[in-house]
Amino acid sequence: DHIPNTPKQILIYEALGFEIPEFAHLPVILGEDRSKLSKRHGAVSVRNYREEGYLPEALFNFLCLLGWSPPEEGKEIFSKDELIQLFRLEDVNSSPAVFSKEKLRWMNGVYIREVLSLDRLVEEFMPFLQRAGYEVDREYVKKVLERTRDSFETLLDGVERLKPFFVEEISYSEQAMAVLENEHSREVLELFLQKAQEGELNATRVKEIAKEIQKELNLKAKDVWHALRACLTGELEGVGVDIICDVMPTEKVLERVARALRLLG
Repeated sequence: DHIPNTPKQILIYEALGFEIPEFAHLPVILGEDRSKLSKRHGAVSVRNYREEGYLPEALFNFLCLLGWSPPEEGKEIFSKDELIQLFRLEDVNSSPAVFSKEKLRWMNGVYIREVLSLDRLVEEFMPFLQRAGYEVDREYVKKVLERTRDSFETLLDGVERLKPFFVEEISYSEQAMAVLENEHSREVLELFLQKAQEGELNATRVKEIAKEIQKELNLKAKDVWHALRACLTGELEGVGVDIICDVMPTEKVLERVARALRLLG
């Protein structure tokens, strides 16, 4: 595209009496199907990506590596200042660059897990929670993210994945209900409720309780943990039960167990 445009640009410079600069262009960006990048490949503006929960620093880092190879082989995470210092036109590739949404998600996840400070992550995450209708205390959100920031790759995904920490009442998936209706789950929850009354819950204590229940009921570990996960999150996958009990207020944990028992009748 740039080759036929450059002569026209030169004519404009000449007509205006300006000095003609040296022209340089980055390679064409292709979609993952190797066709020219277009709207059909997904989000098309920075705003779209921001609304999907991508961080400005991650997007900037990702775009800088499209069509340009940094001198340090194997390194892909750079600060803005590093990228400005390292960039040279001589290192720009001549072949087309491929825009990989999967690669962008991965890079965004690295920024969430490792690069952003916890306070900055909270600052970015709060508007997504508010947009989802959650009114939560900033310090509580900070406590949640400190333990869970490695479990999602975009802020929008984080809101969905961490929903059990923020909703007042959870809803149960079909799979979770099937586990709760298992013949042993009621006994697991009743014992857990009884044992959890003895002091504050935390990750260590909930593991101790789970082992005690497993031994007393002669169950496999997965039967105990599945019942607790289904009860506390409404799902069979997600953040660990020990982390939930470590972060969520004990009274909220106990209320969820009691509610599940009431539901089972």
